[in-house]
Amino acid sequence: MATTSAADLCIERFHPVLGDVMMHGHTHYWLHGGRGSTKSSFISLCLVLLTVANPDVNVVVVRRFGNTLRDSVYTQVLWAIDALGLSEYFRAKISPLEIVYLPTGQRIVFRGCDDPLKLKSTKFAKGYCACIWFEELDQHGSIEDVRSVLNSLRRGGSRFWVFYSFNPPKTAMSWVNKETLARKQREDTLVWKTSYLDVVASHPEWLGGPFIEEAEYLREANETAWRWEFLGDVVGTGGNVFSNIVEREVSDEEIRTFERVRNGLDWGWWPDPWRFVRCEWQPGSRRLIIFEEHTANKMTPEETGRIVLDSLTYTDEPGEEAYYHDQVVWVDDTPDGKVQTSVYRRDLGIRARPARKGRMRKLSYEWLAGLREIVIDPVRCPLTFEEFAMKEYERDRDGSWLDIIPDGDDHSIDAVRYAVMDDVLRG
Repeated sequence: MATTSAADLCIERFHPVLGDVMMHGHTHYWLHGGRGSTKSSFISLCLVLLTVANPDVNVVVVRRFGNTLRDSVYTQVLWAIDALGLSEYFRAKISPLEIVYLPTGQRIVFRGCDDPLKLKSTKFAKGYCACIWFEELDQHGSIEDVRSVLNSLRRGGSRFWVFYSFNPPKTAMSWVNKETLARKQREDTLVWKTSYLDVVASHPEWLGGPFIEEAEYLREANETAWRWEFLGDVVGTGGNVFSNIVEREVSDEEIRTFERVRNGLDWGWWPDPWRFVRCEWQPGSRRLIIFEEHTANKMTPEETGRIVLDSLTYTDEPGEEAYYHDQVVWVDDTPDGKVQTSVYRRDLGIRARPARKGRMRKLSYEWLAGLREIVIDPVRCPLTFEEFAMKEYERDRDGSWLDIIPDGDDHSIDAVRYAVMDDVLRG
């Protein structure tokens, strides 16, 4: 059968993903990165290996437009078959565009989303569509379009592998970048990022000298463009409100060292949510670390107050008994919020105080944007991370940026602003 090890055909960065795929550790594999990151080559290897190893597996490779299939993904899968030493076991066909595994009749077919009838009519005489690959995912219109394809293809089986590959768009507001943040929270999804630097580390000959020279030239000439094109970073379009966000894990051990914890709360019922956040202010390094968030809809003040009480009840050291930490909670001082604030104080004993936010919106945004770092743990605080990462200034009709921060989708940001409003005023 195969004469070459698949591990020898992919970079070391992909070795744990390869093992996960073959063991069906996840259903969805969300692979993103810059140019030359070999994510498409890796996925094509996986598709061939899964076909050979599982007699019921058939594959559908999807791109937004059908006329782009033959010179991209079709050729890529043929490369994988040849690299694995399996060419004698497969037959490639042009009309229709498909590759047949001769020992069993399993098929790898290629479809464009611009012909939905062909997608819906995709049938297999043996087995079912167990593998789907969305190449150039960002070219699809929305995640709803992707779900529609999945609903058409994922039928009749118990195990599925869905691969997604794309170079992230510049703007954080792109649907695919928003979905990437959401996917990091899903247990059925493995999100994995690679760049050409991972290839250079072990197999620079796979890219070649001219490719590397071009990348390094752009690195010197325009680092932002290099980060987007070759690293696959979401660099923004120049209108991001917060360019100081640091995405990293905040451990329990680190949290126990915090000495200046700030708590902020934004009132909400529905559709606007109630949102509570906790953060640590480090004035010496001008760093804010956001490490906890809670959200709710259609809850009474007593119910949301219990969430706050639970959040402030914890141990100072492992093994000790948890107790309530009587910390100030800065809240939105709206007229409706005054009633809820009184319930927090009178009935629950929470030290809820209204943040002095009058005419302070722009100033508090600028204060946050001017910090050296806003560290956010995207696992502990996914909603907060998304809001800070996505916030952009308004544009005029010509697309030029305006010094106006649009309202909306900012409940966590508001809660953070209230939490540090005293620090803003002192600053």
